[in-house]
Amino acid sequence: MSRIFEVPPGSRLAAAITEDWGLLPLRVPAGWNVVYNALEVRRLPDGTVEANDSEDLYWARTSPPPWLSAQEVAEKGGLRSREITIDAGWYGNCGFRVVVLDPGWEHERASHATSDLGEFVATLEAWMGMVTQRGELPKA
Repeated sequence: MSRIFEVPPGSRLAAAITEDWGLLPLRVPAGWNVVYNALEVRRLPDGTVEANDSEDLYWARTSPPPWLSAQEVAEKGGLRSREITIDAGWYGNCGFRVVVLDPGWEHERASHATSDLGEFVATLEAWMGMVTQRGELPKA
């Protein structure tokens, strides 16, 4: 599977990608601690976009608001009281894959694979927002 993509010319992604390797712009909502980010892309001379093809592209986990004590976090319960992890990578057999873990790999809650760069970014951003802003796990 190719890691070369067409990006709509007027899109937010297209405007942020240059000829030099650089991080893909992501909208990460409050409540996430980005542990690792290697989502790098570059624009090729023909206008297509090349993406880093590592299985280890992005890893983030939730963290409670720093102004809450451990007791307050426990009292609130729900997703905010436990660590949720989101992992993303490139897998040659299926393209990009986003996985939500609660709390670790033995508890995979949602997974989505796509060979479309825009869909990958939209899924990653939507799932992060779903967890920390709505307090829900994605269903996929």
